[in-house]
Formats: sequence, C-alpha cells, structure tokens
Amino acid sequence: MVDRFDEHFFLIAKETGGIEGLLNSLFSFLLRRTDYYYECDPGDKMGFPPGVALNMLGNTFKKYQDEHYKVHKKKSAQEYKEKLEIYQKKQKELLEKKKEQEELKKEIQIQQQQQKQVQQNENQSQQDVQIKQEQNQQKNENFTQKQKIDPYINTYNGGETEKYSWSQSGNDVVVTMKVPEGSNKKNLKVIITANTLTVKVKDNVVVDGKLYDKVKSDESIWSIEENLLTITLEKGQENIWKTVILGDKEIDATKVENTKPLDDFDSETQGAIRKIMYDQQRKQQGLPTSEEEQQLEIVKKAWNAEGSPFKGQPFDPSKFNLSNGQIQF
Repeated sequence: MVDRFDEHFFLIAKETGGIEGLLNSLFSFLLRRTDYYYECDPGDKMGFPPGVALNMLGNTFKKYQDEHYKVHKKKSAQEYKEKLEIYQKKQKELLEKKKEQEELKKEIQIQQQQQKQVQQNENQSQQDVQIKQEQNQQKNENFTQKQKIDPYINTYNGGETEKYSWSQSGNDVVVTMKVPEGSNKKNLKVIITANTLTVKVKDNVVVDGKLYDKVKSDESIWSIEENLLTITLEKGQENIWKTVILGDKEIDATKVENTKPLDDFDSETQGAIRKIMYDQQRKQQGLPTSEEEQQLEIVKKAWNAEGSPFKGQPFDPSKFNLSNGQIQF
C-alpha cells in the first residue's frame, strides 16, 4: 500500500520543517545511500544512463499530479494571477477598514479615559489602593515566574524524584523536569509509547522506563519553555497512578484527592445531580421536593374541579400530606 509509510513521512516532514525539508531529506538519502544520481556507462551494474533518473522523477511526479487533477481542477497561471489581484484588493480594503476601526476605537478610548479622569477623586486613599494592587500584581508575577522555572512546585496528587516531579488528575499525568541551558526541540528527544517513556537531552538518556499504566500516545504531548520540559500523558483509562515510571518512588494512593468537577459530566448526568442536590436542600429546609411540588400543582388544579368536595373553598395544604410520592387526605 502506498500509504503505509505515511506516519514515517509525516514525522520527517514535522522534524524538518515541512514539504521542502521532506524532499531535501529524500534526495539527500538518494545521494548518500543509493546510486540514483550515478550516470553509468554501458555494461555498468549500478546507476542509470544519462537522463533516466530525471525522467523517472518527472514521470513519478506527473503520475500523482494526474491523480490530483482527477479530484481538483487544474489551474492556469493566468487564473491564479487574476484571483491574486482580487484577493490583494480585498485584503487592502480589509486593512483600510481595520485601520479606520482602530482609529475610531482609539478616539472612543481617549474619550472614555477623559471622562474617567474627570470622575476620579485623586485622594491619598486611592493612591494607597493603587499601590497595594501593584504590589499584589508583582507578587502574582513573581509566583508565576517561579512556577515556570521550578518544576518541583506542582506535585498535586503526585510526587517528585531526583529527575522530575509529577502531578495527576483522573485523566492525565503531567511530568516536569529541568533541562540544561540551551536545550530546545532540536536537541531534545521525547518518545512516548503506550507503555514507555524515554527522554534524551543532547543524546544523554534522562528517563527511560515502563509507565505505571497505559497511555494514549497519540494524544500525549510535550513542550519546553525556559529550560523546563513539560510532558502531558493522556491516561488510557481514568484511574490513579502511584508513580510515573515503574521502579521510581511511589505515593500513597489512598491520600490522592479523587473528586470530579460537575462540569466534567455530560449534560444529562449534570441535570440529575443538580436535581438530587436541590431536593436534598429542600428537605433540609423542611420544604417539598421537586416531585412533591409537581404533585402539589396537580392537587391545586383538582381542588376546585367539578365533583371535588373542596370546590369553592380556599386551597388548604394542611388537609393532606405528601409522603413517599403519595397524596394522603
């Protein structure tokens, strides 16, 4: 099958920066490891006669170009030029419109600032409040910066080893570790499979082992920022991990906080939970539950109906009881 190497080609394209990088890798391979470019003489057992290799490339290109044209209409250079002119004209109009909107927005902002300045009472207490706010903001920025550079801060429901720290929820595990100055995606290699995790920094193996449980490797990701490597492992099933790599230090799973936010449930389940919570609150207040309220509405309608012994009398809930979904007079 022509598509069985797609994942390999996709990975090469991703690592080399796109289609041009993929083609450079392919033709570099042909140059270094094959006789594709060798122009042979009669009787040679390697290479191709002059012009054959280039024709082979052209024929292969045209084969798949023709396949493309079966699905997509062939476009001419003139057609592209006309479309480009229309596109550039629209972009210019949009740019001018955006510029006008920005100028109008600036004018409105200036007016608002002037109105705000008129309304403000510049006394000492307002200055104190502003200073306090700036101090709090600086504290928040310092805390945020510390979180970025110190991987041992977030160990919620997790723990730490000599090489990394980790936290978890029911659905994922987040591993963070410091890496040497100058580390980037080119000299870092993170390999995530369903059962293993390997981290190499400049060809040095930092982490290599079997995971505590299976993960969804295609949904797991990693990133690096300010010498901090962050790896997010999507769990194969919702559960609690005692460690990340088997053999590393384990945590006490009984102490893991395993609650789940209401918003994580589907809408039907959320509705059922909210109804239960509402009914419990009503009972605690000595008020009827939602079902009892519905029954009460039915009794109200029947109270003054034809044939009712209470017809013409004011509605009096004390003449009956609502108990276990039953109406008792």
